[in-house]
Amino acid sequence: MNQEATRRLLPFVIAATGGFILAYLVVVLFIFPPGAPPVNAPVPDVLGLSFDEASTRLSAAGFSGARGESRYNVSSPRSTVLEQTPAAGMSEPKGTKIILDISAGQRRATVPNVVGLDRRQAAAALDKVGLEVGDVVERESPLPRDEVLSTSPTAGTAMILPSGVSLTISSGPATISVPFVVGQPFAAARTALEQVGLTATSTVDSTSNQASGTVTRQAPTEGTPVGAGTMIRLSVSAGPRL
Repeated sequence: MNQEATRRLLPFVIAATGGFILAYLVVVLFIFPPGAPPVNAPVPDVLGLSFDEASTRLSAAGFSGARGESRYNVSSPRSTVLEQTPAAGMSEPKGTKIILDISAGQRRATVPNVVGLDRRQAAAALDKVGLEVGDVVERESPLPRDEVLSTSPTAGTAMILPSGVSLTISSGPATISVPFVVGQPFAAARTALEQVGLTATSTVDSTSNQASGTVTRQAPTEGTPVGAGTMIRLSVSAGPRL
């Protein structure tokens, strides 16, 4: 190429180079200015949605979803969003990660077999698995007073927590045959009477040579039919006389 041709092309080269530089400066300074603050947007409300649905909605709004805490919830199905941080409506920079606490579903427990236990033991067994004692119904039975006869629901049933288990317990027989407790320590005699639905009162027997606290007499006597709750009078030794 001769000198004349070069001179002709030079203005075009300069114009093209200048145009490129100008376009670059416009992009850098106005379209993507250095240090420009990020664009904010309101955080969408995703409570009650499944985690996947919530993540999709957040992504469409320029945010991202991340799993937070997982906890049991009675009314929310598994993987449902229970809480979001930042909260819905907050103005946050696009690209912010939204932490989503989700439901682990409904906590369940299996009803243990408490038939044959007394009422207090049954309550402890239910509490151990997270269940509560519900309605308690008494029914006449030859079994000891307060013994669990049946439960509703029955043993082995899976229940959503919190839930209560109803108990049917023995009120004892309509008539009770007084057990023989003479010769027992007073505390043991009283327990034996209470287990069949009777109560006990004591008087001191100062004439007995038996060990202190031993039952020496009872009234009514062994085998007497009495009603539930009847008071049995026990004479208790004061101990050998010196």
